[in-house]
Amino acid sequence: MTLPIRYSPSGAVLATLGAGARLRLTEANSVMGGSLAVPAAADVVSANGFGDPTAIVLTFTNPKEANLYRAELSLDVQNTATNVEGEVVLYLDTSVDGGTTWTNRVKCSHLIDALNEAGATTGESRQVQINLCNIQGSSLGVDDGPTSPTASLKIRARMNKTQGTNGAILVNSPATSGGGSPVSGLEGTIHFCLEESLGS
Repeated sequence: MTLPIRYSPSGAVLATLGAGARLRLTEANSVMGGSLAVPAAADVVSANGFGDPTAIVLTFTNPKEANLYRAELSLDVQNTATNVEGEVVLYLDTSVDGGTTWTNRVKCSHLIDALNEAGATTGESRQVQINLCNIQGSSLGVDDGPTSPTASLKIRARMNKTQGTNGAILVNSPATSGGGSPVSGLEGTIHFCLEESLGS
């Protein structure tokens, strides 16, 4: 599959984009406020914390079976417990029916040391991240056939605490959010991106 770039529709070809060329990118950057404690049951990640049905959802319209898709989520987490190690799990889910049905595509866990384990004074703060590596649209359920082509590809993130003291595992927030202690010494934002590139 190639995509020539020309000065005009009938002009000379300046370059030809082949497999691996980036087509488009959608992303979200947000400081998380609201409910700061990471929940025990997996819940969607939103700009207002957890327990909010308005999840951060990234969308591509008119996805293609042969194109490749990758995604990444990163956010800051702090363990404020004095001696109990924490663990959080991140999930990335996709939907090809407008968000009615979600399928988990990847999950990963991160350990966060407690206050006394690392010798720190405020508990360990660290960035946690999850990646959906290049995966073909057809493997995500995308159908671009003439009968009923997939209208959109959506992705959302979820998170939960699998180990640690309840209420002690926090995501970053500004000090004015009114829901706990801010995570210090880190970027302080959620970064979420979905990228589409040419397939083979």
